[in-house]
Amino acid sequence: MGMYSSFDYEDIKVTDSEGLFDFLIEIKNKDEGNDYMYQSFLENLIDGKQYSFESWDNIKLISYWYKEQVDFLDKISEYIKGFVRFVFETNEEIAIIHFEKGETTFELGNMIFTKHNAKEFNIWKK
Repeated sequence: MGMYSSFDYEDIKVTDSEGLFDFLIEIKNKDEGNDYMYQSFLENLIDGKQYSFESWDNIKLISYWYKEQVDFLDKISEYIKGFVRFVFETNEEIAIIHFEKGETTFELGNMIFTKHNAKEFNIWKK
């Protein structure tokens, strides 16, 4: 089971389309059942369409951060710039992944727990 993350928004520009193509082909040739990570990117690149992380919708991303995902996100920053945002299933946590000058950074927003007694928390007070 586990909780899933949803694709939310992105602003991505390809900076090296030939390098990106070669990178995606290399990932495809090593495919170990992770075609969601590269397949639509490769198809879009071949068809001349906008590069997008939309195919990463409804996957286990936030809080899992599988090695294959992090490695892919780290390496792809050599060929793209911008950011992509994902929302955790709770809608209380987000991840914004930035790609800039060959570096990938992860900005994580986490739910903050607070404690209240019933009198403070009574939203039905008049």
